Amino acid sequence: MATGRPHRLEGNEMEQDTKIRSTIETARKNRAPLIVIILVLIVVGGYAGYRIGSAMSPKVSGVEARNERVTTVDAVFEQVQAQGTLVCASQSYDLYSKVESSNRDLLNLFDVPFTKNKYWMRYVGTIQAGVNLKTAKFTSQNKDKKSGMPKSVVVDLDAPKIISNTPDMDKTEIVDQENNILNPIDPDSVVDLQKHCIEQSNKDALNGGLIDQAKTFAKQNLQTMLRGAMGSDVKVTINWRS
Repeated sequence: MATGRPHRLEGNEMEQDTKIRSTIETARKNRAPLIVIILVLIVVGGYAGYRIGSAMSPKVSGVEARNERVTTVDAVFEQVQAQGTLVCASQSYDLYSKVESSNRDLLNLFDVPFTKNKYWMRYVGTIQAGVNLKTAKFTSQNKDKKSGMPKSVVVDLDAPKIISNTPDMDKTEIVDQENNILNPIDPDSVVDLQKHCIEQSNKDALNGGLIDQAKTFAKQNLQTMLRGAMGSDVKVTINWRS
């Protein structure tokens, strides 16, 4: 219970009270310098917070960095090579092929009567041809003194080739089947027929000018890539390796 008597300070308490009073008195006498110190601390603290915030902020992602405009010739060529395989042309096909077989006699001299079977296969798919940009060699010619970009670029490139032959399994099917209980259709013959259709479709595509189409579109694609980075006036020449 409070008695109304003043509390008596002794020992350490008296010393602490003296220090507090002295500090307050000093602050009153030096109010202006104290305000300046506080402002300086606020500024320094704000700057430190800014630096920490900047350090903690995420760096630019790899995708964003790659989207930045390329400014050096070597970087342009490296980005083109990084594309890897460039698909340049495609061709769809729809083949019908027949398999017919009969059992043979023991001496394999003639077909055994009433053992013939046959079926037709419809084989549908798409062939793609392209070039390998990883092996491309670039030669700069007539560099502009101001920009450092070449006025013409020669590209040594491997000739296009078929890079895929993908069947459309929703349309590929066996049609007009005539099975025979004495000579059932051999599953291996179906596999062999599929291989034959792939080989035939590749041959037809090559004979049909697929590689020439790929060369034309490869040049157009390379021109688009190089001109987009070096300027629309750069001349692009393709030397096809044999």
